Amino acid sequence: MSDPVIAITDEIALVDEIGADRMREMQRFAELGRLSASLLHEISNPLTAAILHLEQHHDQASLNIRQVRRNIQLLQRYVEAARQQVRQESLPENFYVRAQLSQIRRLLTPLARRSGVRLRFSLPANYRLFGDPVKFQQIVSNLIVNAIDSYALDLSLQTQKIVLVTLSSRQHWIYLRVNDRGAGILPTELPYLFDPFYTTKARAGKGLGIGLTAVKQYVNNDFHGSIAVTSSKSRGTQFTVKLRATPRYRQRVLIA
Repeated sequence: MSDPVIAITDEIALVDEIGADRMREMQRFAELGRLSASLLHEISNPLTAAILHLEQHHDQASLNIRQVRRNIQLLQRYVEAARQQVRQESLPENFYVRAQLSQIRRLLTPLARRSGVRLRFSLPANYRLFGDPVKFQQIVSNLIVNAIDSYALDLSLQTQKIVLVTLSSRQHWIYLRVNDRGAGILPTELPYLFDPFYTTKARAGKGLGIGLTAVKQYVNNDFHGSIAVTSSKSRGTQFTVKLRATPRYRQRVLIA
């Protein structure tokens, strides 16, 4: 028969350990918050200067110049959205998904090409959501970048490097899926993917372990949806985001 005093002592020690871990996690978040606020301030000025320099470029009709300008303007939106989040402000609105995904595709295509990855989008209809469109872009951008990075985790992969983004709907829900054929995620890692500061990219020298935490927070709290992941070594990884569609709107079929 176990000694009740020893059992109570062990429980107290466990509570103390959990409390210490929680305190360390909170301290890391506080430090991350201070760092983020500083970075937001420092990033704003170079972005503004870059836009001004582009406006003085002699070839304003150049496709590359227009593309760079759009990407910098999108980054400025991200910075402003992050500032609003720090100030606990939000700008929810009705928006069409396809326009947001088009911006993301323009922004991430150069990154994908540099990694030898092809981005494919299957968008059968122009669904509509209610929420912050910038946070929606951050959700999708994080998932696509993770999918691109998955191919760098195993250089021995001989498969064609493709990231597939698909949209579908059922009843009043929209399903956004991001698929890759990369290295896959170990079964032992899957339960921790959305935990703060947990990353599978440490061995590649990438990742802070906050991207998927933010994704889940936005999906759950801002769009009242859910996110799930399946993965295997042979088939790659699929993230499925389930979001509530804006009710009673007229679908318009578009060519992706």
